[in-house]
Amino acid sequence: MNKKVLKITIMRIIGLYGHANCGKSATLNMLKELLREAGKSVSSKPHPWSEEPETFEYKGIIVCVAPGGDTKTIVESNVRYFKSKNCDVAISATRTSGGSVEALQHIEQEKQTKIEWIRKSYEYNLSETTQTLCNQETARYLLGLFASV
Repeated sequence: MNKKVLKITIMRIIGLYGHANCGKSATLNMLKELLREAGKSVSSKPHPWSEEPETFEYKGIIVCVAPGGDTKTIVESNVRYFKSKNCDVAISATRTSGGSVEALQHIEQEKQTKIEWIRKSYEYNLSETTQTLCNQETARYLLGLFASV
């Protein structure tokens, strides 16, 4: 008797939230670079260092990263992108509240999962170099969140 194994995956959703100009997009673009180095981009038109979402294959999972997230319209577009790619992990930037957060929460309800919210803050007293190092560390942290999915 042949038994078929049905793989049921629940999309893991990570929201990187923070106020304007705190480094959310920069951090997620750094994450895209890490994924490019450790895995591979499977997007037909990769968009390095942009607000555009991109899809990666990493350790056998499909990861979508969407650095843009300042408005409800942008996050709704990210959500449509995530759904179209049937990804295992979806990461989007959002603001701290309002339409962008609500747009990501919509997919949370639809996929019956919980968003893992990660706060991105900007330390105004840091030099640009130090802030860049903080963004890099946050990108490495995000990569570690789904390294063992």
